[in-house]
Amino acid sequence: MTLISKIKTPLAVGFAVAMIGAGVGYSQFIRGGGTAYNATGVDAQRTSWVREDRFISKEAFEKGGFKLQWKIKVNNQPRELTSVIGGTTSGGGLTKPLNVINSANNTLTTVDNDTGIAGWTRHFDVTVPAASTMACPGGMTANSSRPVNLEAAPPPAARGGAFAAAGRGGGGYESYIGQPGEGLPEDLVVRSRGGFRGPARGPVAPPTYKVPFGGGRFGSGGGFYVLTSDGVLHTVADGSGVELQAPVKFLGPNANASDLTDIPEDNDKWHSYVVYAATSNNCGGVKNGVWAINLADDAKPITHFETGASPVGDPAFSSDGTVFVAVGSGAAGSAYSNAIVALTPKTLTIKDWFTDPKADFSSGPTIIKHGDKELVAAATRDGRVYLLDAAALGGSDHKTPLFVSPALSTAKTSYAPQALAAWQDTDHADWIAVPFAGIGPSGVSGNGKITNGGLVALRVTDDGGKVALTPAWVSQDMISPLPPVVVNGVVFAASSGEYYPASGKTMSAADRAKQSVPAIMYALDASNGKQLWSSGAAITSFADSGIWTSLGQAYIATYDGTVYAFGFPMERYVTTSGQ
Repeated sequence: MTLISKIKTPLAVGFAVAMIGAGVGYSQFIRGGGTAYNATGVDAQRTSWVREDRFISKEAFEKGGFKLQWKIKVNNQPRELTSVIGGTTSGGGLTKPLNVINSANNTLTTVDNDTGIAGWTRHFDVTVPAASTMACPGGMTANSSRPVNLEAAPPPAARGGAFAAAGRGGGGYESYIGQPGEGLPEDLVVRSRGGFRGPARGPVAPPTYKVPFGGGRFGSGGGFYVLTSDGVLHTVADGSGVELQAPVKFLGPNANASDLTDIPEDNDKWHSYVVYAATSNNCGGVKNGVWAINLADDAKPITHFETGASPVGDPAFSSDGTVFVAVGSGAAGSAYSNAIVALTPKTLTIKDWFTDPKADFSSGPTIIKHGDKELVAAATRDGRVYLLDAAALGGSDHKTPLFVSPALSTAKTSYAPQALAAWQDTDHADWIAVPFAGIGPSGVSGNGKITNGGLVALRVTDDGGKVALTPAWVSQDMISPLPPVVVNGVVFAASSGEYYPASGKTMSAADRAKQSVPAIMYALDASNGKQLWSSGAAITSFADSGIWTSLGQAYIATYDGTVYAFGFPMERYVTTSGQ
């Protein structure tokens, strides 16, 4: 079948692209320091922790002014309860920074982060099955991804030197654009070629190696990877929506694929990147497991690790590139079930595993840097959180965790935590936030009466190397809470409003949608869970995808195809021109 793509570009965007292509000149939009949201979970470790944002802080919320900035309805037709999948944000380029929003009907929509004005849209004409199920909805299921460094950035307090003073975010979230005529900054050249950011360093010397302006890995304007429902991987330009590289077959059609992750494969090659995804429920005949495609190799080889039972959530990556995947419950004879599996990068051969027949994992792994160790955290359907040593999952018998929390979810519904958030406070204490259903853990300080569910924050404690999790606070009541995102000491959380039937009961997507209620987004103080802000009645449908952020703004998408941007009213961009 021939793949036909349709791109619609507004006149202003088309004119800008034409001017750039003709070499007449350019306008460069520079974000005033901070981060772009490159992949689901923010970083390779899936911490959902944005370490720097010069506009979002507890102090800023105390001054007020955080409110709805814009909303836009995107081209979308839901598949079962899969609607708008989520978004990533562009850190800049030759166009203003954008939201790139993925919809289930194989459509991309770009929106100017400042104004909420739609840019180009791209629809991929891909045949989707007429029939669908909750387990195998068909259509696009994977959120897009930009390059994500393996080494997570240190918290802001640990940084120094001119690079930190300039206000740039860490962990590989900056734009690929330097000052006019200067090419890429040296630090970005290193990381755009797969290099890792090391410890905080002193002032950065002028770059000795320059890449032509706008000539980064994706060319002018930057780009990202997107997986359409026919299993084809596309490299799409930010500024125009055109293909930057030839599309390549990655998975079989109609797989239920996790969100993509794009990881450097080595430090030396310009195009040396590996894209990863996991597939579940054997949808479209695509086996359950983890998949990788090596784009550094001209042959674009694909490797696959078959898990047997379905992976849950998104794979996570430790600082040495090891791939960690959580595997849910499976039928007798499944190769792996109720397990956390560690795989070698790129080749996906098994390195280690942990298993517990009672685990029933529901969230993907989150990797936490704790002292000189990396810990793996994952949640179960009843809200227990397992802590494992990334260097020795389960010990010699593969069955011994470092710690398991009590069950946090008490409601007997089919809701289960889908992802965790982990962060470090200014005192270098480690925290984990867990969504739960029910009344929550007893004896923990709450911020209101809990009847439906909410978030519970757990503090990581360490007694002579013996780690544990201690509940610290519980949020206000939330219905089917979404996975949170932590930005500079502020937790963005949401009551999704999505209706979940009782455990063991089935219900159609249409009936669940009818019984769902509008979502509410919150900003909470990460130290105590107290509410800093609420979206109130601004959102009019329930949310079925996660929260994502960019400088000074937080975004949420709802089942009816509307994307909402909440933030502080300010101009986030400086415009400069050159020839």
